Amino acid sequence: MKVVWFKFENLYYDFRKHSAGGLMRSLKLDEKSVLVIGGGIAGLQVASDLARFGVKVYLVERLPSLGGHVSLLSSVFPTLTDANEILSQKISEVTSYSNVQLLTNAEIKEINGTFGNFKIKIVKKPRYVNEKKCVACGKCVEVCPVSIPKEYEMGLSRRKAIYMPPKAFPETYLIDENYCLRFKGNECKACVEVCPENAIDFSQTSIDVELKVDIIVLATGFDLFDARKIAQYGYGTYKNVITGLEYERLSHPEGPTNGKIVKISDGKEPKSVVFLLCVGSRDKKYHTYCCRIGCANALKHAYILKKQYGDNVDAYICYIDIRTVGKGLEEFYQEVRRSGITLIHGQPSEIRPLPNGSLNVEIFDPSTHKLLSVISDLVVLETAITPCTAVRKVLDLPLSQYGFFQEKNMKLNTVETPIKGVFLAGTSQAPKNITETIEHASMAALKIIETLIHL
Repeated sequence: MKVVWFKFENLYYDFRKHSAGGLMRSLKLDEKSVLVIGGGIAGLQVASDLARFGVKVYLVERLPSLGGHVSLLSSVFPTLTDANEILSQKISEVTSYSNVQLLTNAEIKEINGTFGNFKIKIVKKPRYVNEKKCVACGKCVEVCPVSIPKEYEMGLSRRKAIYMPPKAFPETYLIDENYCLRFKGNECKACVEVCPENAIDFSQTSIDVELKVDIIVLATGFDLFDARKIAQYGYGTYKNVITGLEYERLSHPEGPTNGKIVKISDGKEPKSVVFLLCVGSRDKKYHTYCCRIGCANALKHAYILKKQYGDNVDAYICYIDIRTVGKGLEEFYQEVRRSGITLIHGQPSEIRPLPNGSLNVEIFDPSTHKLLSVISDLVVLETAITPCTAVRKVLDLPLSQYGFFQEKNMKLNTVETPIKGVFLAGTSQAPKNITETIEHASMAALKIIETLIHL
């Protein structure tokens, strides 16, 4: 049997003879600790990889759930694998380790110190539901009088002031104080009176948590470009103009329409759908870089549409150029083309509503020098990935030319930052698809272990 060697600079470790636990004990990795900021797919991956080698991991997520944007997806290109399967596996891996402490619904308040001695102050926000008592029976939801539109679901579905988000952790309900009548001066006790476990607790307050860690990992993910900035596309004005993430919710089996793609205005089957690429990216007015996921997302979205309605619907993709870099993506592109979609080289100058509720999309095609007019029932804007750098309020890090966190070396080291002991994972460094994000997070974990060995 061939010996498998694992190299940490000048240290070689034979994994044929020793386990990860052996490495942990011999190098005292179980005495080291790492703070991971962000509970999306990158944060989960790096936490899992570090925990496997005995490192104590504190994962802090500002939302009351895990998974980030992946928790809202229906499927993942190019295999169209159920996104929920991928995310559930990652969450299961992380929660199986006793040396991982998950702090959701929490925010970083202060970071001081240096490599090997970072001092962290965290604020864990109240849920107003006792996590140990709640059995997720849902009786509180049935009686809550408040109903508000669900995020990313275009007003097609609603939630209560007490609710459970996708991939909630822990899997219990919480109360949104922005909408709960109790926080608006009303003496509503509907949820309190119906809860069989007496889990509702309005006396909860924020909890301050202080940690000392050796290393910090920024796995803060990304934001999405606000399509309202491009007024000529009519997002936020015309109901039937939506974003790619909103389309994901339409096609999701647990979404507002149980996976059926419909017109937002009347819930009817669309006869024509236009997908616009590079909304907010590769644009000198907004972001000049490629978002890396828009092309593949549009192909996936058009493919799902054709699978659902076949020849009863026309699908158009308007593009600058199609970029399908990665294993299986070129083959996926060819398969989508065979499904009967129409590719138009160009972007609309403006989208105009018609009296019957449809949308007139005019595109100049530079390859044919013709002005094309497409009547569409639904327009989907594939928006750019944009930097999420709110943590700079407590950790002053330099940014790259595109606004993401600056890596130590763009070619040779994309997981370390110029600040010793601070690492990057996933899209905190640059736009990436899910596969690239997971790989980058694992690479960060590997570099962290190497760094901890020499600490």
